[in-house]
Amino acid sequence: MKCYIKIQSQSTNQIIGVCDEDCINLHLKQGEYNYHVSEGFFQDKLVPIEEAVKILKKSSNFNAVGKNIIKALIESKIVPSEGILEIDGVPIAIKFIF
Repeated sequence: MKCYIKIQSQSTNQIIGVCDEDCINLHLKQGEYNYHVSEGFFQDKLVPIEEAVKILKKSSNFNAVGKNIIKALIESKIVPSEGILEIDGVPIAIKFIF
């Protein structure tokens, strides 16, 4: 399985957007939540999920969207299952450390 990953740098910080291949450009809506899996934020390289997990293990800031990448992040103990938000049936994890 593959996912899109995009690393964006701002001064000394990086933020990474990663999503399952089939999630790109989805518009998710559920109640008060609206979330767009935009090409601008998430789409750069198409990589195997295992490669994305290796990158995210070292990251302090990322947004991850999709059943496959979220499952891999939970199994790798990068994010806890109780920290997952689901919008319109699609799991999302956000990690942000100052």
